[in-house]
Parts: sequence; structure tokens; C-alpha cells
Amino acid sequence: MATNGALNDMEQWRSVVEYRVRKPNPEFDWRDNHDVPQHLDEWGDDVRTDVRGPYQSAENARRQASRDAAACEKAYAGGYDGQPLVCLARVVRVYVERASLAWEPFDERDPETKKWGG
Repeated sequence: MATNGALNDMEQWRSVVEYRVRKPNPEFDWRDNHDVPQHLDEWGDDVRTDVRGPYQSAENARRQASRDAAACEKAYAGGYDGQPLVCLARVVRVYVERASLAWEPFDERDPETKKWGG
């Protein structure tokens, strides 16, 4: 969004999706060890974050956050050479931030019900 740099500009919004990814299996090797699964049934410890924006309205940021969360949950691996098809990412938190001078949380979406709180 183009601004003139003044402190009284419109509020800006951005979408944030936090997620975890599956741990890779250290015994898997794509060249010579296809007998073990590519990913473990455990989630990694670190939380990854995707941030998009700024947007001119909270609704636009909510829509983008919902699209990003849905895309994150559709990331799969496997399904070939006897490998099981597994989801690679699990959404932890989806929310919208607003900024007048500093980014602050504004609205959050429940990962189970997929409903926005505010």
C-alpha cells in the first residue's frame, strides 16, 4: 500500500499463519532406502511463520490468512513407491495483525473450527 509516510495514514493489516512441519526420518534416503517412511509421525519443535501484507482492511487480511492456512494443510508428501501419503504441515495459529505504528494482534482464527474470533 502506498503511503506518504505521515503518521496519520490509514491503519495497515497483515495476515499471519503459524505452523509446524513433520520431522524428517533420518533413516530415509531417496536413492537406496525406500523401505522406511520419509517422515516421522512427530511434529517439529519450531513454529514456522508465514506473513503476508500489508492490506488496507482487516477483511482482506482475514481472507488471505484463511487461504494460506488451507494451502498449508494441503501440503502432502509420499504416495509413491509404497510410501504413505502424509500431511506435512499442521496449522498452530492463524491471526491478523494491525499496525498504526507497531504490529499488534487483532483477530485470531481457531484451527479446529476454522472460525474467526472477532
